[in-house]
Amino acid sequence: MRKVVAVALVMSVLLPLGPQKSEAASKYVDLEIQWADGRINHVETLIKDGVTYGNFFSLGIKAGLVWGMEDDKTAVLKSSEKHIVVHLGSRIAEVDGQKVDMGTEPVSYISQLYVPIRFLASALDGEVTHRDTKTNKITVTGLSNYTDTFYGSDMGYTYVIRATKGDLEITNTSTGQKSSIPLGIKDINVNTHDLKINFKRSPQNLLIVIIEHTNRKTEDYDLYTLVFKNKGLIRKSIAHGVMEPHEILNSDGSIQLIDDNKIRIIDDGSGKVLEVLPR
Repeated sequence: MRKVVAVALVMSVLLPLGPQKSEAASKYVDLEIQWADGRINHVETLIKDGVTYGNFFSLGIKAGLVWGMEDDKTAVLKSSEKHIVVHLGSRIAEVDGQKVDMGTEPVSYISQLYVPIRFLASALDGEVTHRDTKTNKITVTGLSNYTDTFYGSDMGYTYVIRATKGDLEITNTSTGQKSSIPLGIKDINVNTHDLKINFKRSPQNLLIVIIEHTNRKTEDYDLYTLVFKNKGLIRKSIAHGVMEPHEILNSDGSIQLIDDNKIRIIDDGSGKVLEVLPR
């Protein structure tokens, strides 16, 4: 099911713009942003000298990109799949290594950085599709989400899945010690799929890490279940194309691990296999 989320994008991010002076805009206009993953945002944005601008960092963050300043005049949005660079005082930007003429220079206004919305929409794989000349409302559609890192945490450990690898990286936040568990999750695309990392504790204090990779259109999901005892992995299961909710913990405390062809009933505490059932 497509999710529609209305989120205000006006942020109080302070930018190290150096000597660049803020420029006054003629007025704010309503900007409707329709994302490829189903979200819709309504924000106020700037129009100056007939050009509509979008907030560079705010829209970039909503697109799952990491923002930063390389120096006082160079702003960057990036992920493993997208890299956008703009330069204060220049209308020439770079998108994924290619030079692009934005048409006008970026505008700094009230400690925010704005770039032409037609450029930013195109850089995020979308386009400006409608402009109401009476209200000046601008509609942008098809913007992509580039989120490529997914996080979870539990009792002093962080659990990370990166789209480029699809494995589970575990870090002890106190010592910095890291380990990796192969999962081989493929096609992590937040425009079409959801990925969630959840945690459960068994009555005997086994940690169960549950990862669901869901196809938003078909609503089937791949289920990855990992069982840890004293911080060590003792069981792992992977089931593809699950259509119904799957109960991990039974009322007696035992654990159900579902694979592609079978279900294993695991003893709480010891982690021993008590029974194997066909799926």
